[in-house]
Amino acid sequence: MATRESPLGRWLAFRIERWVQRGVLFQLALMASIVVLVAAAGGVAAWLATDKFAHPGSAIWWAFLRLTDPGYLGDDEGIALRVISTIVTILGYVVFMGSLIAILTQWLAGTLRRLESGVTPIALEGHVVILGWTNRTPEIARRLLGARGRLRRFLEHHGTSELRIVILSDDVGAERRADLRTQLGKRWDERRVLLRSGSTLKAADISRLDVARATTVVVPGAEFELGGTELTDVRVIKTLLTLDDLLDDVSDPPQIVAELFDSNKASLARRALAGRVEVVSSDRLISRLVYQSICHPGLGETVISLFSHREGLSLYLRRFPELAGESLGGLSRRFGSATVVGYVRREGDRLVPHLAFDTAPTLQADDDLILLAEHYDEAVPQPAAATDGAPTPVAPLAIAAGAARRVLILGWSHKIAPLLAECGAGTRPCAITLMSMRSAAERIADLRGADRAATHVTVEHIEGDYTSEVDLGAVDPASFDTVVLFASDWLDSRHEADARSILGHVLVQSLVAGAEDPPEVVLELLDPDNAPLFEGGSSVLVVSPRLLGHVLAHVALRPDLNAVFDALFCAEGAAITTCSVRLFDAVDADTTFEALQALGAARGVAVLGFASERDGVVLNPARGRALGLGRGDRLVIVAGEQR
Repeated sequence: MATRESPLGRWLAFRIERWVQRGVLFQLALMASIVVLVAAAGGVAAWLATDKFAHPGSAIWWAFLRLTDPGYLGDDEGIALRVISTIVTILGYVVFMGSLIAILTQWLAGTLRRLESGVTPIALEGHVVILGWTNRTPEIARRLLGARGRLRRFLEHHGTSELRIVILSDDVGAERRADLRTQLGKRWDERRVLLRSGSTLKAADISRLDVARATTVVVPGAEFELGGTELTDVRVIKTLLTLDDLLDDVSDPPQIVAELFDSNKASLARRALAGRVEVVSSDRLISRLVYQSICHPGLGETVISLFSHREGLSLYLRRFPELAGESLGGLSRRFGSATVVGYVRREGDRLVPHLAFDTAPTLQADDDLILLAEHYDEAVPQPAAATDGAPTPVAPLAIAAGAARRVLILGWSHKIAPLLAECGAGTRPCAITLMSMRSAAERIADLRGADRAATHVTVEHIEGDYTSEVDLGAVDPASFDTVVLFASDWLDSRHEADARSILGHVLVQSLVAGAEDPPEVVLELLDPDNAPLFEGGSSVLVVSPRLLGHVLAHVALRPDLNAVFDALFCAEGAAITTCSVRLFDAVDADTTFEALQALGAARGVAVLGFASERDGVVLNPARGRALGLGRGDRLVIVAGEQR
């Protein structure tokens, strides 16, 4: 039978609990009170049991000394006094020393945990804020820290001398710090990279990052970490609304760069921040790169490399007011180490890229040239020659849509719908076969009509497991022009998704081995740690978090690049494409790249390079060297809508 606690005992226990919960000072006060009571009880007992003390006060002082210092224990004489002294000394160990050490240790540990968790508001200016920890976050930080020239120009523009990155994460413990330190490698610097604990959904947590005085705020997405793609988009838009409220009264708010999966929500994001946000639509970006690989085999890896700043060729925006009034066609011969792709012009409150040469007769003083070069310093014009000027226009280049492509897509992903939309927006006929374990009815419902966007695109749904050699062999991958393995987003983690994709890739390669004309394989990975398994192989590797981390980082440093990326890889309008050298007049083995540029400018296109069986894809080659082109080689160009 349970014993009933007395009302007085319950009242006393409740009061003591409430007192202890008020903090370390109240805990110390309680322990001090207990020490005084023990000293008083011991002193009174010694005064009553012996005749060693003249009055109770000296006895209480005697007890207090033994309570706090056991060294006095040997000075006592008599059995009674020694017994009382021993009891008081033992209580001193437990009550005085034990409780004092426990309280101070608990307080110190709690203080260190609180400081380590990063809940202290920061006091910085001119920093970059990354809201949320996803598989993009380390790559964004790494790209920002390694940007060099672009970073230097960014810092000069904002009047600051050093880049400092503040990352808001739900967990900033030792494991998270070790993970970030490992991924940043030699770029790790505790003075420049700060972790702060909190949620992107809480205004109080975001306000602790001093976002009002930041230069840029980046809001990355994730396939799995934040609850899936749809929930991630909801969280990102909620975060943007929070930022809009926090920055409402700021005269010079930071630039916001946000990643969304569904491009249809981009307008919502822009309205949330009244146009102060650059939206990177990740699904559309990945699908456009895959579409480039479908339409132009061999070009995929080269196009993807354009997003990797300082790792080969990069796109730069540079303004040259002294070139105002000149034609882009004529300017193409003024840049000896860079290729003119187009220009960006502000029209109202929008930045509008104009690609190729038939869209811009002359350059204006406030236009930014889009230049393809290896280094920023190489993208400078040379003095005008007497022969410079606009090329004599000839008949526009007529580029055929090309033969129909047979495409096999393995796995199910939210990126399939935007890929089908890209195929529908382009002119290349595509016969697409979708193979997944999901039922055809579910897939058709998820596509919401994207597979019926155009009559030149047909879609066939097959139910099967592409990790099964029997199921995959039944569709005969070798009979297709392109095989795409999308990372399946219906699994529990990116690690499981990559494991299935890697197994499927192995099976595809084994089934197409020995084929006379094997298909090009496009493989998407969600974990950058798996990329070394395929680097140097024949497949086109799309490492989504690495690619998107690059884009988010460099749009953060140069927001105008977002519009260029969006326009340059679109299926409709002017975009990167290829054409046969036979469409150009007088092209032979002795033709130089400079001559090709002049021929292209006269036909209203920008020639970026060439693709040959001997050299592969070469962009921005040396100007005066003979390229050794044959009639079967192709040119990489930026042209208007294919006709």
